[in-house]
Amino acid sequence: MKTDTSGRIKLPSVFSRPMVEFYGREVFFTSVNGDFGLIYPLKVWEDVERRLLLAPSMSPSVKKYLSLTSYYGKVLSLDAKDRLIIPQVLRRSAALEGELIILGKLNHLEIWNLERFRREMEENPFTEEDARALASLGI
Repeated sequence: MKTDTSGRIKLPSVFSRPMVEFYGREVFFTSVNGDFGLIYPLKVWEDVERRLLLAPSMSPSVKKYLSLTSYYGKVLSLDAKDRLIIPQVLRRSAALEGELIILGKLNHLEIWNLERFRREMEENPFTEEDARALASLGI
């Protein structure tokens, strides 16, 4: 998949159709490290925020997470053609221009620069330890 000249992406229907059907067209587009984007249906993100309200507000991890997701974050709506404009800050930091890949992650999507994702897979391959950890979960 590629971005267009306006920095938009079209979500594949395999992702957009169920997202719109169950959650509507509003999403929260963010990141926690600037290396890749996270697209949450807005209702799912609001659930994340509710859980964060229960956490100690002075927790360094909570403070850092909120700062990063706020810095990178933006509420957006899918247009009639299921397109989103990638926030400029993420286009720069995560190189979200040109060839991209979108990954389904249960309750949200990840969007990566394709070359960056390939490097990530090479540098952090699935290991036997990963397989054992999943097996302990019954997977």
